[in-house]
Amino acid sequence: MGKKLIMGAMAVMLIANGVVRATEKDSLINKHAKLVGPVYFDASPPVDSALLYKQVIGKRLLKKNKEAADLVKYNNVLMLHSLLNQTEISQEPNETLLPTLKILLEDYKQLNDQRSQALILNTYGVHYGKKGNIPQAIYYFNEAYRLKENLNDKPGMVAIASNLAALYRLSGDFQKAIIQNETVIQLYRSMNKNHAVAETYLQLAENKVSMNKHDDAEYYIIKKALPLFTRMGNKAGRMKCFQGLTGLYYGQKRYSEAKWFCIQTTNLAEKLNDKQALIGSLIHIAEVKNALEDHEDALVDYKKAESLAIQNQYMVKLVEIKGDMGETYNLMGNYSAAGSALDEYSRLHEKLVKGMVL
Repeated sequence: MGKKLIMGAMAVMLIANGVVRATEKDSLINKHAKLVGPVYFDASPPVDSALLYKQVIGKRLLKKNKEAADLVKYNNVLMLHSLLNQTEISQEPNETLLPTLKILLEDYKQLNDQRSQALILNTYGVHYGKKGNIPQAIYYFNEAYRLKENLNDKPGMVAIASNLAALYRLSGDFQKAIIQNETVIQLYRSMNKNHAVAETYLQLAENKVSMNKHDDAEYYIIKKALPLFTRMGNKAGRMKCFQGLTGLYYGQKRYSEAKWFCIQTTNLAEKLNDKQALIGSLIHIAEVKNALEDHEDALVDYKKAESLAIQNQYMVKLVEIKGDMGETYNLMGNYSAAGSALDEYSRLHEKLVKGMVL
């Protein structure tokens, strides 16, 4: 009996030792073991590169559409600078002369010389307008206008009111711009300058469009500006009316009417050899065709406009065209061409914005 117990105990010890040794051996094996194959196998489908590129182009087009306001602003700046350059001033303004002008202004006030005061106030207005300080420019032009009104200097009043209309439009205060347009129209009527009256009606209509008052804009173009230009036999003026109606109807998705007036604009632009108007007309008709999903024909018109813009060095139009071509290629599903057009658009847009004063 004792012998059996001793033998059983020895067996248990051997098994225990074997188990321990086996465990130690296994741990050594595990220590040097290396995994074969991937740790984790992802069975999801591969990335669709075409879809990814489409999404990238979509984001770039959104950015382009946000930047469209830059082109409008640039055109408004050009118009403002053109007006400022025609404004009667005492001398070419610069920072170093401002203290001297202030002294002169006080002297002219003592002498009650309103004409000279108005000249200096105009000089301040032009200076601040070109620097992009719109509130200061508006202040000085309003002061100058009051003096010109006292003097009944209608040409001077027209020039200042035109400047104010452009400044208010640039600042986004379209209602005040319209008030200045109406003032200019009254002054031109009293001076029997019907051509200038008609031109100002078009500016007034443009401000109405900016306020989404499309019926008012249509009225001022069709009932006011167009009859005046027609009576005077002014083809260039009629063409501008057709351009205005094209943009107005396109914005309202009245594509058939927009297309008809666009064709009339093109015909007159060709007769008058007005390259800039022709480029604008080609852009508009391409926009209408895109809206009607005729993308290939739209691209043909954009390429014609692009060629003319390059030949005549119309940078603003070229930027617009390149961006629109990118959008057209995108609608056609040609994302590579869309990317190339948008690359060119971005380069030209950056260059344009760098040169913008306001």
